[in-house]
Amino acid sequence: MSKHQVLLLFLFCFSFSIFGKNEISRVSLKFYNTDELTRIPEYFSGKEYTGNRIYCRSNEEKEGLYFSFSINKDLRFFPLNTNIILSIIRPGRTEIKQFNFPFPTIEKGKREIFLGLTGKDWTSEAPPPIAWQIEFKNPQGKLLARKKSFLWDHD
Repeated sequence: MSKHQVLLLFLFCFSFSIFGKNEISRVSLKFYNTDELTRIPEYFSGKEYTGNRIYCRSNEEKEGLYFSFSINKDLRFFPLNTNIILSIIRPGRTEIKQFNFPFPTIEKGKREIFLGLTGKDWTSEAPPPIAWQIEFKNPQGKLLARKKSFLWDHD
């Protein structure tokens, strides 16, 4: 095999490893109370002002634990009816609790998605989960992207 063929083979395989995988680069966890999520325009309009964020909540309440991540170019092209499945393991428990969110329409100017476990699903006194996983699946259940905490697969 010539050097050019080896180089072409490497580039071919490398391109599949980069582009064949949809990955969320970073997920942040933070508990927000209602006041922290209320913006000044809301006082005038009475409507929630989201800015460059998209909020997906497990309940109508604002207060809760949020998993936030940037909207990358791959997320913008996910099919309609994609589902987001957030799985968590709470401290002191072994069972996995799942929350399903419909994938939101991503409008121009939106840069982040905030998945919120709100209201009765997460109280301010609750410690953060010990492990979590976020999956994006198409309507047929095919995995489109995943991000998980270090401890999710840890034995």
